[in-house]
Amino acid sequence: MTTTFYLPTNAAAALLPVQHGALDYAELEALGLDPDAVVDFSSNSNPYAPHPAVVSAVRAAANDRALARYPDRETLHLCRAIAQADGYPPDHVLAVNGAAEAIQIVALTCVAPGSRHLILTPTFGEYARAIRLARGYVYEACATGPDLRHTVEQVYATVCELHPHAVWLCNPNNPTGQFWTTEQLAALRAAAPHALWIIDEAYRHFSPRSALVPNAWLESGMVVLVRSLTKDHGLAGLRLGYILAAPPLIAAMRFMQPPWSVNSLAQAAGIAALQPELAAWLGRSLAELRRHAHALWAGLNTLGLRVLPTATTYALVAAGHGASFRRSLLARGIQVRDAASFGLPAYVRIAARTPEDNLRLLQTISAIGTRGESNHV
Repeated sequence: MTTTFYLPTNAAAALLPVQHGALDYAELEALGLDPDAVVDFSSNSNPYAPHPAVVSAVRAAANDRALARYPDRETLHLCRAIAQADGYPPDHVLAVNGAAEAIQIVALTCVAPGSRHLILTPTFGEYARAIRLARGYVYEACATGPDLRHTVEQVYATVCELHPHAVWLCNPNNPTGQFWTTEQLAALRAAAPHALWIIDEAYRHFSPRSALVPNAWLESGMVVLVRSLTKDHGLAGLRLGYILAAPPLIAAMRFMQPPWSVNSLAQAAGIAALQPELAAWLGRSLAELRRHAHALWAGLNTLGLRVLPTATTYALVAAGHGASFRRSLLARGIQVRDAASFGLPAYVRIAARTPEDNLRLLQTISAIGTRGESNHV
């Protein structure tokens, strides 16, 4: 009998895994830490979510009959709820298994081999990975200056020089928290009106401002929006997001999506989360979180740590050696995000939580010292 071994493609074999925040359960097991006992500042999420109505909807959907049945592969009711909440027709919506899957689907649909793709870095590593897996070329425009901020003028010049087939940007950006206004985005698009612009808005509710993308941009077929319900509604364990684009693009991306990608419980959670009566709660909870974030940044500055300016409830914090700082905190049951995978080894990313959690973080940092070394060693 002859056995055939299928090897990964060159594009896949050459890629390194993308590092992410959130808890690493194998790491916690090796350290003897209970995941439920670790306070996680590494995930940019709403600590007040999910809303009880969303939890109730998931419990109602988790009956024997529903679990034994395949989910609605077209996610019809969920797409209608998204369309109603965001003000787009349902044929402009594709529900997906989290923003990470959205990025993969966009790349599979829109990245041609050899095409040029500009990414504004530092940013989420899945953009570059998805582009390379689709055999596109990645070009990076790196933020400069002590605050790691892009300017319209610098990005405009880079776009004019490169003539990319597509531009990928996160708004507000992860990990820097930089926010682009609608006017700034329009100025950038003027540099490459025929390029595809993929705008990741996973954290749009975490900023007090919003960039309203004109309907004409979407209808042109040259703008794709990626949105998430994971962060603001606290649904990381279910994975849920969606793509907004012109109907022909949505139809093409639906063809690229694995069947039954969004499970029944996630669909039920999303429909409940998008009900009009929860919109006011979401706004209040995130406004409260922003107040807690401002207090946390002030506390970190008082301890001698520099917090970079941010428009969100997460921020980059200069920590000397990010990996050591993270390890020292994790040993004490607190996790922050080592920013080395963003190309920033001297930083950690911290997402604000409740006042009680934030106080514990400040007290722990005070005890171990701002460089992650214990004062009692």
